[in-house]
Amino acid sequence: MFSRYTFFGGRRRTVRRTEEREGAFVDVHGPRLLVLALAVVALNVLDAWFTLLFLAHGGAEMNPAVQWVLDSTAHPWPFLLLKTIGIGSACAFLVVTKNFRPARIGLWFVFGGYALLLAWHLYLLRLLNQAGLM
Repeated sequence: MFSRYTFFGGRRRTVRRTEEREGAFVDVHGPRLLVLALAVVALNVLDAWFTLLFLAHGGAEMNPAVQWVLDSTAHPWPFLLLKTIGIGSACAFLVVTKNFRPARIGLWFVFGGYALLLAWHLYLLRLLNQAGLM
């Protein structure tokens, strides 16, 4: 999974034989996968921002683990750090294992889930604006 080329300049973009592609590890992942992974991380940051915004306006956190992190600290930085590192490391794992079918499906599933969640946040923001709370 990791080689000396992973962090200091990769060299394998694809496998030599197409029948070996599924389940093979490569060192270079390509710009499309980078854009997808960065989009997931950006949507994660937007989710965190909207979460803090709605909590400041009387919203409730549905995830008990996140609520515990928010309750146990006086500042939102631990929540932001934990959320960003968690999703970032999960995205990195899915990128490294991109030639495995479940990883490809998982990365697109996470992207779709965050896109739907962003749509929900935008809907809630619209409701707050209509109610005059923003």
